[in-house]
Amino acid sequence: MTKNISKEFWDDQQWGFRHHADLLQQFKDQWVAISNKQVVCFGKHLEKVEEEAKKITKKQEIPVMFVECGAHLY
Repeated sequence: MTKNISKEFWDDQQWGFRHHADLLQQFKDQWVAISNKQVVCFGKHLEKVEEEAKKITKKQEIPVMFVECGAHLY
């Protein structure tokens, strides 16, 4: 069974992708949580960002993305 994700979640995620260049200037190599088309929290540790975003927004599903500068090797 797939989970139903809200349209708001997808809109916020797309906003993050569209504004990657702007986010990169301020949040380079950090995780950012996005709600209502704005960054609600950020940090170096994914779990902490997810936890804080849920506390701030009172939502269970918040898009969180890594704002990568492009210099990482995998």
